[in-house]
Amino acid sequence: MDVIGLGEIFALSSALMWAIAVILFTKIGTRLPAFELNLIKNIIGALLLIITSWAVESVLVPNFSMTDWILVIISGFIGIAIADTLYMKALNTIGAGATGIVAALYSPSVVILSMFYLNESLGFMQWLGLVLVLGGIIFISLDKSPQLDNKKHPIKGIAYAATSVFLTALGVVMIKPIVEQEPFFYVTGLRLTIGIVGMLAWLFLLRQHKQCWQRIKTIDQWPMVITASVTGSFIAMSLWLAGYKYTSASIAAILNETNFIFIVILAAIILKEPISKNKWIGSGLTIAGVVLVVLS
Repeated sequence: MDVIGLGEIFALSSALMWAIAVILFTKIGTRLPAFELNLIKNIIGALLLIITSWAVESVLVPNFSMTDWILVIISGFIGIAIADTLYMKALNTIGAGATGIVAALYSPSVVILSMFYLNESLGFMQWLGLVLVLGGIIFISLDKSPQLDNKKHPIKGIAYAATSVFLTALGVVMIKPIVEQEPFFYVTGLRLTIGIVGMLAWLFLLRQHKQCWQRIKTIDQWPMVITASVTGSFIAMSLWLAGYKYTSASIAAILNETNFIFIVILAAIILKEPISKNKWIGSGLTIAGVVLVVLS
């Protein structure tokens, strides 16, 4: 058995940081739509990444090939602008519970894409770990999953969620070789900035920019919004891509799924949410799966 490596530590730490951000955003409340929160989160994260890149890497223009530029631009556009928008549409169409179940397609998507794009492979015990992790996620998601029969467009909502998950997976797999070779914070910040440009373009295309600004002006919990944004879009995203830099994309993706467990635990501690039987079973399965993936 191998000792847990740096990439695995980064991937697990990313899941924890993202779970903390989710809890903080939950405490902020639901008065501000997800799109505005997501836009603010990404802008704060991009600014911090740019500053960090200048301070640590001293890079103004990286030595990218034309192919590298194209891949990073596509990754930011489809992995952040389009994927995030589709994910929010899924939340509005079929709810958080059902969307969470479909989101379990993330790690299999990364594994399959990595097999074709990066020539990666998993051993038998790691495949078994993946199955256990997915089973755990489904158990946790089922705990508060709404009945799709009560939704007007369940198929459309599932399609939104599945497409979002696939594009997120594709966006990170396609830039893994670049993240491994080029200035890390620069690539991360550039990708996020491209995603922001795509989101802003979407707003102007729909002529919703004025309404968006009006909703942002109603925010009265800026300290918590900033804290959640720094945690989720700067720390968690940096750790997320660092996990892909230092271990295989397949393993990093599986370990990223542990954010479900961290959210359950933190919600119980901070938000006083009870841990149901499904959550206990799901957490146990996921932990067992992670152990197999990390130590195999």
